[in-house]
Amino acid sequence: MFHGGISHAQLMRESTDRVEIALHGNEPREQTVASRIRDDVGAWQRWESEHSGLMRRVADSGRLRDQLAALKQTAFQLIHRKALFEYLRDNAVRGTARMRILTHFHPARGYSNALVAEHGIYLRSFCSHFCANYIGGDVAQDLEFLEPMRRYEELYAQYFAAYCSVYFRAQDGESDPQAALLPLIKQQLDETRRAFLDPRRERARFNRELELRRRTGDTQPLDVRSLRAKLAR
Repeated sequence: MFHGGISHAQLMRESTDRVEIALHGNEPREQTVASRIRDDVGAWQRWESEHSGLMRRVADSGRLRDQLAALKQTAFQLIHRKALFEYLRDNAVRGTARMRILTHFHPARGYSNALVAEHGIYLRSFCSHFCANYIGGDVAQDLEFLEPMRRYEELYAQYFAAYCSVYFRAQDGESDPQAALLPLIKQQLDETRRAFLDPRRERARFNRELELRRRTGDTQPLDVRSLRAKLAR
């Protein structure tokens, strides 16, 4: 359908439609993030400006195949951006440990400013990421977009958690058993990324891994198209 590529205007239209769908969807985290951005004029304007820049780079990449490659790179970048806040939240990092981590990643900011800034980065990145996934999987209909991206996101979360555990415990003079695993996780992460960017080269290995990790019926992705149909009525 889009062999000649997707325009910037359409990328933005699909993205803003996807945010509206998230507001009425059954994914609580998507709904919360979309609501916080949509209900704050300043937050919405900043997200829209940043997302427009990301989609401009995708649109300017040329034909659809090149646009999809750029979209994948963008999705990787968004996963990296939101990882810090997700790590702090999911691991319930509090007190001096959280202060030390935020100071490490935001050395020029005070603790409170760093926390507020990181939360904003997370909201905007999470929002742009589910838009990118939707464009890649549903709009461009790349059948090899969503599952590999989920796998990469899981691996990056493991890598980031291991990195923080090793780096900050090492500062306390303690050894961490994950130190030996960190290079292996990094290698697996790099291999997954290469396979995703060039699936034809590593299709057999990648498909075997996806088959082993096939999602069960109780974890199906959000049915965006049916929600869009309901909203259009």
